[in-house]
Amino acid sequence: MSKKIGNIIIIQQEKPQQCDECGKIDELRPYGKNGACICFDCAMKNKKRTNHNMNIILFGDKGKLD
Repeated sequence: MSKKIGNIIIIQQEKPQQCDECGKIDELRPYGKNGACICFDCAMKNKKRTNHNMNIILFGDKGKLD
């Protein structure tokens, strides 16, 4: 499980699971719509949303998604 300790972010490999958007079996991250777990390919389809959700999880950024 990936986690943040102070200012250090530790990203660990996860077991493959089924992507909530495309159904592909892959390593996922919770960067999809409403925190859905998505694969890298789906994350790259909407980079703005992915970056926004990643910043919320990793840095506590609560900025609005335009």
